[in-house]
Amino acid sequence: MKKGLILAALGTPTSTAISDVRDYLAEFLGDPLVIQYPRWFWLPILHGMILKSRPAKSAELYKKIWTSAGSPLFVYTKMQTEQLQQLLPELDVRFAMTYGKPQIADVIRDLQQSGADDISVLPLYPQYSQTTVEPIVQQVKQVDNQVKILPAFYDNPQYIALLAESIAEKWQSGNYDKVIFSYHGIPKSYVTKGKDPYEVQCQTITQLTVATLGLTENQYEHDYQSKFGPSKWLEPATIQRMAKLPRENVKKILIISPSFVADCLETLYELDIENKATFMENGGEIFDFVHPFNASSKFTEFLRQFTMENSH
Repeated sequence: MKKGLILAALGTPTSTAISDVRDYLAEFLGDPLVIQYPRWFWLPILHGMILKSRPAKSAELYKKIWTSAGSPLFVYTKMQTEQLQQLLPELDVRFAMTYGKPQIADVIRDLQQSGADDISVLPLYPQYSQTTVEPIVQQVKQVDNQVKILPAFYDNPQYIALLAESIAEKWQSGNYDKVIFSYHGIPKSYVTKGKDPYEVQCQTITQLTVATLGLTENQYEHDYQSKFGPSKWLEPATIQRMAKLPRENVKKILIISPSFVADCLETLYELDIENKATFMENGGEIFDFVHPFNASSKFTEFLRQFTMENSH
């Protein structure tokens, strides 16, 4: 019996060319699990308006974070995979993207063709959401129902310890007024009507991490970023808080986004450029960003242990 493991991330355009960004956005925003409007209502808006203007704007943002090796998300996901392969030589470890390439279906078939008959998929999200993990589940099911999806690790003690450690390295300097936990938002209706557990799991991460660090109630806050469209999203909004915090005499912050385990547009541009600028323009003094785990060997070791505990 040959075992395979697929690390599954959200995805990224293959380049900063407008056409590649458009292809990526069409696939991502066209997923009915991501944008849960009726198709008859949403698709004309997507193809008639959004995909005519947004790709050019998004391409310019991607150019600000792109590396010589490509998209940071792609680069770090590949590095995580290569490092995990070294730690798990008995498994064939690959990576796949929910949107873009390499596609989940293709990687499953490649593993099967190479002789793997026991395949697990580890979504690279600490929390479960209908908008992130469920698309992976559905894409896997379309290929093979026997492929196992590993659970979310939002409350895993080792994960929480790593998250707390990454914050403590800077927090212990004593230079900050608050730690800001900024999670990628989703529409509020997905939680209230769709019963998405994402908000509760995000809150759990914050509470467990805060308890590990020994932070008091006035030393942290829990926000949401990346609002898209007119509907009501989870609040408070990070960008709005960045404008208000300095007026509340919170002028030195340490910010982290536990929705992500690898840097991407939402961390490198939205948080570390856009939100930082808003904070500083409104009287902030220190804005330090705790990057996701990226190619951390400690995180890769966590992935190894988590895989071994959950793939049998």
